Amino acid sequence: MPFKTPLADLMRPKKLSQMVGQQELLKVGQPLRQIIDKNVNIPLILWGAPGTGKTSLAQIIAKQNNYPFVSFNASTDNKAKLTKLIDQYPDQSFVLLIDEIHRMTKTLQDFLLPYLENGHIMLIGSTTENPIMSIVPAIRSRCQIFEFKALSEDDIVITLNRAIKEVYKLTDEQVDPKALKLIAISADGDLRIALNILETIHAINSDKITVDDVKQFSKQQHFSYDKKATKHYDYLAAYSDSMAGSDTDAALYYLAVLLKNNDLPSVVRRLREIPYTYIGLANPQQVTQIVVAANQAEKVGMPKAKYSLMFATMLMCISPKSGSFDEIWERLDEDTNHPNEHPMPKGLRDMHYKHSEEITGGGLIDSPFAQPHQIAQQNYMPKGLEGRRYYYPKDNSNERKLGKQYLKLHRFIYQKDYPE
Repeated sequence: MPFKTPLADLMRPKKLSQMVGQQELLKVGQPLRQIIDKNVNIPLILWGAPGTGKTSLAQIIAKQNNYPFVSFNASTDNKAKLTKLIDQYPDQSFVLLIDEIHRMTKTLQDFLLPYLENGHIMLIGSTTENPIMSIVPAIRSRCQIFEFKALSEDDIVITLNRAIKEVYKLTDEQVDPKALKLIAISADGDLRIALNILETIHAINSDKITVDDVKQFSKQQHFSYDKKATKHYDYLAAYSDSMAGSDTDAALYYLAVLLKNNDLPSVVRRLREIPYTYIGLANPQQVTQIVVAANQAEKVGMPKAKYSLMFATMLMCISPKSGSFDEIWERLDEDTNHPNEHPMPKGLRDMHYKHSEEITGGGLIDSPFAQPHQIAQQNYMPKGLEGRRYYYPKDNSNERKLGKQYLKLHRFIYQKDYPE
């Protein structure tokens, strides 16, 4: 039997106009689009979830630059293979896609660096891991980094419709649009999964694509279309908002809906996150209790997990609330847009390398532990932000207490009086 090309490979975009999603990166005028249009030979790192177009874009860039394209998997391939790939093109620049670049060994990194710097290789690294955390500075500093977002359901439907017409030659009468929508929902942002589902359903029934076909197949594969089709995220939002609004009964109702739809993981994630957002400094002890209860629920599993989850939900509702952190972050976000405009005091700079004191003045700040009360009266803030306040306590008993201590310290350090 001859080899059959998978639908996902058949539908791989050949040009930018066929790419779906990532328009905030690829529309005309955006930095990544300019790099592509102007044929700029600069190493790139594309990071994001699987099935979002990273490999496809690498192939399109190679084609648009009229460069050869080769790929290397950092998890499974070795230096010998990388050397062989480079030796294939001794006198010509080429695109080298390194899949899972976050797994590249230091030996391979050191071997690759000279080729990146002389322009022989146009490196495109692909990774599902945040490169700031997972890729070493030697590589990262030489690359431009772009984040690929999960595709929307509408983006996925566009390609499914193209597959229906171009590959399977089905008419509008043979395909229920709702079926394609369910496939897109099931794929959870991964175009490759969506195309694999469509390919399988078409193989089972090549004459039509129906909602019933998709539902039956999705149930067997444990896809999440039921959750999204029944406004799963609306229930999660209602659960969170009810706790923020201190409505215990409403929050318990939405909790029950989510648990009866087998979504313990989403509830646990919310209860780990929102106590810090909604309660925060108003009741730090209950924040800890809620997170501990959520962790316990995850360990125990259903059905017993419902007791610790009800406990956590009710504490979330009954506790005093504080929106301090959101307001603090808004102020911080504004002041940290251009940190180079606000150089930090030299004494705060790192002193853990040779000649740091001579080069940057690092480590020359007064030690607070040698001062009365173990607090030094000196400026810690960057230039232009001296004495800046980000925290203004909310009107609840715990923050009133914390706020007094905060202001006392602030006034002592900067020797200034600030309004309450």
